[in-house]
Amino acid sequence: MNKNLFPPSITNLLLGEGQRFEKNGYFVEALGTGIIPIVGTARSGKTSLAYVMLDYVIKYTKRPIILESFPDKVLAEGIPKHWEGRVFNTPFSEVASVEEPAVWLVDDTSAHFNSRSAMEGNSKLLAKTAGVLSHFAGGMTVIFTTQLLSGVDVSFFRYTNIAPVVRYVDKDLIAHERPEWKHTVQEGNYQLSTVSNTPYYRDYYYSAKDLLLARSFFPEWLDKKIDPVKADLLSRPMRYHTKEMKESIIGKKKQKKNKKVVSNESN
Repeated sequence: MNKNLFPPSITNLLLGEGQRFEKNGYFVEALGTGIIPIVGTARSGKTSLAYVMLDYVIKYTKRPIILESFPDKVLAEGIPKHWEGRVFNTPFSEVASVEEPAVWLVDDTSAHFNSRSAMEGNSKLLAKTAGVLSHFAGGMTVIFTTQLLSGVDVSFFRYTNIAPVVRYVDKDLIAHERPEWKHTVQEGNYQLSTVSNTPYYRDYYYSAKDLLLARSFFPEWLDKKIDPVKADLLSRPMRYHTKEMKESIIGKKKQKKNKKVVSNESN
């Protein structure tokens, strides 16, 4: 692994502010704050690519990693050994309490911050935070995964630096993508189809800002053949949430129990 593992726009946001990296034959200083959305159909390798990005952050920076609201069990038993001491699961709602330039992973973003409730709860928080990421703790970076960018509140794309990544997206789903993103996703799908013969094009990804295809690496610590328990903890973290947390994610509200009405009238 080296400092040019990723295309420039992604490296620019993963490294800490001021860290130098090579771009087009020159050394430039990383910005260290912004958003990396990874869009792709289920099982297209979105989360595994996000983990490779986080591994890069662990190895080449001092930035803390936050796996947003991941179950405690995943952090205790699933993360690779060289990540220990660097990873937290602070909820995004507590972003103001983080005092270091963290790199966040918000996995399955549309489940937590769905655009259909754009001005309520978590979605409102996400949209507001996008505008101040560069100010919090000296600058933060958010990596998020989603099956369609249309599922995430549009405000999140308006206020900061962004480096979109496209993995395989089912053609039937692209029809439901936002107009401003549809061409980007279509182009990414086409570019992936020109170089990959694997299911869901998992061996490459497309960096939309750089107009580049890049190879996707799969770390050994995610290989189910080597350690199936750890691999499952990281690849399907949501399954290890409590029942209450799962119900909260899908928006199920607790039903209020009807109170018995006691009549004061005598017979």
